[in-house]
Amino acid sequence: MTTIYYVRHGQTDMNAAGLWAGKTNAQLTDIGKQQAIKTAKDLENTKIDVAYVSPLDRAINTFNYINEFHHLTPIIDKRIEERGFGEAEGKTSDETISKEKMYDWNLNSDFNIGVEKIKDAYKRVEEFLNETLKNNKNKNILIVAHGAIGRMFDVYFNGLPANGIILTGPKNGEVKIYSK
Repeated sequence: MTTIYYVRHGQTDMNAAGLWAGKTNAQLTDIGKQQAIKTAKDLENTKIDVAYVSPLDRAINTFNYINEFHHLTPIIDKRIEERGFGEAEGKTSDETISKEKMYDWNLNSDFNIGVEKIKDAYKRVEEFLNETLKNNKNKNILIVAHGAIGRMFDVYFNGLPANGIILTGPKNGEVKIYSK
């Protein structure tokens, strides 16, 4: 059995300020660093065979805390980089359109307002997971990425809700475990 330990990066300066981050390189706050340290301790005695990390600083920095206990060489993969939020990056929800329309979390929708379509983001995550699971049978895999990507992991492993809308995702520093 293959097990994935999915970790969302720790809190960033943009998370704390209520700003859309997307592909912007936000930095961990002191709280985010503490979350990463706690996650590292939670995973300290977990056997990890391979690690995949988003290329964004917040994911790499979170991984570095975890890696103090594992000494792995991470595989940086752009397919698990956060979803792009276009012109909304660096702005609050109040400065953009409503959160529901901003993110448009309906995988059955073709709605497009200048953000990366959810269908396109899901397609790259699905490709990543298919390849990663095929190449790492019976291994323990650490993946450090982002909130929107975590939502897509939930859909991949647990299925799409009947209404097509994926509204739940991991919290900063949270570990979600998937087996296949």
